[in-house]
Amino acid sequence: MTKYILHGGAAKKDTIANKNFFFEIANNLPDSNNILIVCYAKEKDSWQEELGKDRHRFFSAAPQKAFDLILADENASVFIEQIKQADAIYMCGGNTSILKKYLEKISNLENLWKDKIVAGSSAGALVLAKYYYENDDDAYDKGLGILPLKIICHYTEELADKLERLKRYGGKFEVRVIPEEKFLIIER
Repeated sequence: MTKYILHGGAAKKDTIANKNFFFEIANNLPDSNNILIVCYAKEKDSWQEELGKDRHRFFSAAPQKAFDLILADENASVFIEQIKQADAIYMCGGNTSILKKYLEKISNLENLWKDKIVAGSSAGALVLAKYYYENDDDAYDKGLGILPLKIICHYTEELADKLERLKRYGGKFEVRVIPEEKFLIIER
């Protein structure tokens, strides 16, 4: 069974809620493990820096664990091999459209990460949904459809009208809202 951990965004903030998110990813892994860090939603020249920041977040959240954090390669065939070796995959937030373009290149993605932990913050969560509302673009779009959901991240009451429109967009699927620094877990 694959465990999906969907985060509402602002994972970079140093808060107890975000530590709990990173702990949730790490907690069910073996003591020595590989976590694949997918930064495709960020500018490529920032990937190494993002990896360093995520390393700090994971070690801070679960200091008792030994992690091997690996930066996802932009080459699709290398990325596929990295997924096979990983115990968990973490997809950073950023530009959902760019992340989706990278992930669409991989056939059978859901099967590749079967029985692993797959976590995503903001764009990393949205891309997994059937449909989503993208705050940055004020747009509704189709995700990869791995999870039969409609999702809004960074949710606040000010987005209630966007939520109502998302409910009508793209067919009948369960709608989930995820506020910043909060997360939900789906196992399937």
